[in-house]
Amino acid sequence: MPTWVIVGASRGIGYQYLKTLSSEPSNTVIGIARTIAPVEANLAKDNLQNVHIIPGDLTDSASLYAAAEKVSSIANGTVDYLVVNGAHVSISTLGLLPGACTDSATEALLLSELDICMRTNVMGALYSINAFMRLLLKSDVKKVVCISSGAADTEIYDKCDMKDQLPYCMSKAALNVLVAKFAAQYRGEGVKFLALSPGYVLSIAESLDQMPPQLVEIFDKLTEGFKKINPDLKGPVSPKESVGQQLKVIENLTLEHSGEFLSHLGNKQWV
Repeated sequence: MPTWVIVGASRGIGYQYLKTLSSEPSNTVIGIARTIAPVEANLAKDNLQNVHIIPGDLTDSASLYAAAEKVSSIANGTVDYLVVNGAHVSISTLGLLPGACTDSATEALLLSELDICMRTNVMGALYSINAFMRLLLKSDVKKVVCISSGAADTEIYDKCDMKDQLPYCMSKAALNVLVAKFAAQYRGEGVKFLALSPGYVLSIAESLDQMPPQLVEIFDKLTEGFKKINPDLKGPVSPKESVGQQLKVIENLTLEHSGEFLSHLGNKQWV
């Protein structure tokens, strides 16, 4: 009975992990969320009865260590798979260009949002991994997956005209460095790490038809840019499709490839 812990399980990709993994009765599925009541309500609505939800905040190290203690009691002291999913996207700086940060107000905004992104997207992963490491070391599986983003690949920026999204992209690149450092530290103990891009995912809905027009415009712009590296791209995939592909990559992860940055397709094709 493998035990999966999903940190950042309240919605989108994280919640889809709960749905997909719980469909296999042999899995012990545990979600970590900052506010658990809405997640529990969704679980009840979706009739997912074999999922445990525990409070924990990516920006609060103590809450994650407390969550690990509760997980230990549920999972007999062992965690096989740790997936760190939660992230801060920084909506206020989505269109901010580096060359536009020339006044104190814009510089302050960038610095503030970069601080939040680094604390959530990078330090949150560090807190999570350290909190659950003692439980992972007792497993025969020992797999840690941090959900990164193709937006951390600097080689696609010019190709896709991706010149904005500064704090988010910078923090995801830093996350990849952190994953590689952890892999180097724990290789001798057999812990396998992966920075995994979920692909181009419609993480807040199942289809564009379910989204407000202003968000549809944003996704249309992203699709246009991504078509420059994948002309056959139709648009974003659903969380269900993405998670299904991610799980195949996770299952194939070996110690030889620990610390790598891969896509949901198991390679460097991000969309």
